[in-house]
Amino acid sequence: MSRKKQVLVIGDSGFFPEKNAIAYEVGKFIAQNGWVLVTGGRDGVMDAATKGSSDAGGVSVAITPFDNLDDATPYASIVVPTGIGFARNYINVLSSDVVVVIGGGAGTLSEIAYAWQFNKPIIACSFVEGWSRELAGKSVDYRPRDPIINASSLEEVFYHLKKILS
Repeated sequence: MSRKKQVLVIGDSGFFPEKNAIAYEVGKFIAQNGWVLVTGGRDGVMDAATKGSSDAGGVSVAITPFDNLDDATPYASIVVPTGIGFARNYINVLSSDVVVVIGGGAGTLSEIAYAWQFNKPIIACSFVEGWSRELAGKSVDYRPRDPIINASSLEEVFYHLKKILS
């Protein structure tokens, strides 16, 4: 049996209806393709993507900054409470084959930097505000690699996921 592909979805915590709706659809798409969703296990984009995966019968892993199994999104199949705060962002990135960025603040920016350093493909939603828009189509530093993928629509996110993971 081969390992399932793992997709990290990152972005804003908190209530952002547009971003959360996008995350829900991305989580659902991940599940429908038999991939595993990985998130930081908190609210906002992370919770919405996990709910989308759950509603589609998928498997999701919530890698949280907390030290308690019950502090994660209730939709996660598997909860990994790291107890190391936002240093867990490093673990999130290493647990993925590809990263999808939906908006995002400072925590998201750290995950983007780790993904860049570990040469993970990064798909950034340029159609929402945040780091995903700021960095879509750009390089983070001097390293010779493909730039962050600019997805200008939900359909483009799906296209790039299939292209990378198939």
